[in-house]
Amino acid sequence: MTKPQTSGALAFAAEPSGGLGEGSQDAVGPEPLPQTVDTAPELAVDLVLDPWRLRVVGVPSLVAGVSTVMVPPCTVSDAGPSVNWTIRVDRDELDQRPEDVNALLADRPMLTSPHGGPRLAVASTGNGLLRLLGLYRPGSAAALMEVDRVQRLTRVSVPYDDSSRRWPDWLARLFFSSRMLDGGWRMLHASAVTVNGTAVLFVAGSRGGKSTLAHRACDELGARFMADDLVMIGMGGIVAGWPTRVGVPEELAASSGGVEQERRVGGVLRRRVLFTPGEHRAIVDWAPPAQLGAVVHVVPDPDEETSQPLRAVALDPAEAEAVLAGAASVPGRRLYSTDLLGVTGGPPPGQITWPTPSWADMLAEVPAIRLTVPHLRDLPHAPVWETLAELLEVAAQ
Repeated sequence: MTKPQTSGALAFAAEPSGGLGEGSQDAVGPEPLPQTVDTAPELAVDLVLDPWRLRVVGVPSLVAGVSTVMVPPCTVSDAGPSVNWTIRVDRDELDQRPEDVNALLADRPMLTSPHGGPRLAVASTGNGLLRLLGLYRPGSAAALMEVDRVQRLTRVSVPYDDSSRRWPDWLARLFFSSRMLDGGWRMLHASAVTVNGTAVLFVAGSRGGKSTLAHRACDELGARFMADDLVMIGMGGIVAGWPTRVGVPEELAASSGGVEQERRVGGVLRRRVLFTPGEHRAIVDWAPPAQLGAVVHVVPDPDEETSQPLRAVALDPAEAEAVLAGAASVPGRRLYSTDLLGVTGGPPPGQITWPTPSWADMLAEVPAIRLTVPHLRDLPHAPVWETLAELLEVAAQ
């Protein structure tokens, strides 16, 4: 729905006094500008992933971008009477970023994601507000954020910068992931698709064939895509694909777009096309959360000189549980999916319970297969589905 709203921009200004919130007179941090009336229409939607509801409101293109990334696993509805949290997204129309971002970041607490990921610096606290400066990628323009826990509101002002546009959907992912992890869901390093309405997980090590099998399943089995690298699984065995950047093997990337990447893995040149979640969803059908239906554990053949074909064997319950437990060993990703700074009102780190999951309950009557692959370089064309057919109900179209 659209309607004019009263909103206030965020700006950088000298803080009057001492520390983070009380800082020295030469400290610099963001403070709110006077409220102004924005006569341009804005969009408000509620993202729902039971039992949580997040409202995203503001610039229509940015709100629509969040919906594109988050639906599925979420569903979207018009703004309702009650939500758990609200994210307001605005453009930095007045170019309020400081000229010297490094000077602003100096000597301030900072949360840094690994591998050149987002960085958040605490600019100030006080008057019940937490103000932050965010850099989505090295060298990107800075975004301004203000968190009001009393109003259950996060305001983010993003500049006209390609990577900075990702802050609103990053906040939405953080809102849901922090609450899901606190509620007993587990994050797994796996890709996933749905076949006949149930989720099939492909578990493998880094660069072990997860993306290849997920995209082949979509092309050859008519499967629906769920996740390229991370999934969330609930205590009842419900699987939700989690939005991340998607890497498609070059030979399977039929559509134009994306960014080409070349990397040597084990002495073999690997070519992939990288898509943002929004770009990938424009060309591939994504599935909503579904009940776990099968687990395929992909392992390379230990004998690199072997001439044996693909091999599939059923895993016993203990082996299957060990596979899921290993896939859940992602402490870094899990840590950065919790709301350590309270940016979206997530549970404080000291109060996160993280109950021990019962893998046996999740895997009850779920077939688990070990697929041994002689040469991973051949996986894009190997007879995978024929090899799995005796143990799983899969068939190539």
